[in-house]
Amino acid sequence: MKRKIRNAVIAFFVIIVMVVIVMLLNPLRRSEEKIRESILELTPIGTSMEDVVKVVENNEKWEIRSVRATGYLLINGEPSFPYVSPIAESNYEYEHPIIGEKSIRVHLGEYRTVFAVDVSAYFGFDEDSKLIDIAVIKDMDAM
Repeated sequence: MKRKIRNAVIAFFVIIVMVVIVMLLNPLRRSEEKIRESILELTPIGTSMEDVVKVVENNEKWEIRSVRATGYLLINGEPSFPYVSPIAESNYEYEHPIIGEKSIRVHLGEYRTVFAVDVSAYFGFDEDSKLIDIAVIKDMDAM
């Protein structure tokens, strides 16, 4: 009987260790800043928009969700797209900084804790379509 209990306890701890290792190996679980740094290694500041698109397309897990002729907003350190129509946008004053003249939003993937966590990157480009900044955001969904 003691042998069965001991084996069950060992199996339980092995499973826990395996789950922790799998969680730690997922790069999307790193901080937003660490994810940003790893993306910048692939697409340094100054990379052309065309080359960024190639890098994204070569990564099977990443998906371009939006390409915009405007930059992205940075609201309290978190990226977002403006919610004004393109027609009204030229006359609209934003209270938050707009990063770039053009932008791309890329879905990097998702993982689960208790909730689903989506991870996205926003790439901002200047008027010459050169990368000027990247922002990463994790969006937690309670459903």
